Amino acid sequence: MEPLLQRIDSYDYDMLLANSKRKHVKKYEFIFKEGSTAEYLYFIHKGQIRMLKELGLHKEITIFIRDEKDAFGEIGIFSGNSYSNSAQALMDSVLYYIEKREMESIIAQNGKLGLHFTRWIAESLEASKAKIRDFLAFGSEGAIASVFVRYANMYGVVTPSGIRITEAVLIRDISKHIGISRETVSRIVNKWKGQGILANESKYYLIKDITYFKKILLCEKCGVKNCVL
Repeated sequence: MEPLLQRIDSYDYDMLLANSKRKHVKKYEFIFKEGSTAEYLYFIHKGQIRMLKELGLHKEITIFIRDEKDAFGEIGIFSGNSYSNSAQALMDSVLYYIEKREMESIIAQNGKLGLHFTRWIAESLEASKAKIRDFLAFGSEGAIASVFVRYANMYGVVTPSGIRITEAVLIRDISKHIGISRETVSRIVNKWKGQGILANESKYYLIKDITYFKKILLCEKCGVKNCVL
């Protein structure tokens, strides 16, 4: 999905940042917690932010991950008075944040910018809905297959041997994405490796048969274009 700040022209980009304040956050630091008052919309100047929901003691699920030139906190800002998810930095990050009232005022006066926001939010909701569908409809294997397909869409490079994922993929991260135990993820991944569907060198995976995953997920019947984490 195209980041929000890449969708808008340079004038609107500069205007948003001029009305925002700058903030540095450390790796694994929380920017806000679920249920806290929604006061700001955040723009990512540098770094990577994970949106998550806690499901109980030591159990959580990743809703989505946002990278540079994207934004987060929109659900709390544009609907309700509190954030529905928590936001955590996955690396040292530099953010800009703008007050809710200021953001509402800017959008009210700028129809084109408001349209970009509307499309960005709609695409984000579409991607999140598809992710939840994969997890609920296709069981543990479908949920894990969905994560690998999304990694391939975001970081995959096509090679003669298959799709090589250029970012490190950790069992614990897959577990957090879908709220399934590490043991279950590891068992299924090892089964796929034994079947020749997956291969890996340490943390870097090669998807040797992407069609296997797409058949599990009925991808040919899915109209979602923004299938990302």
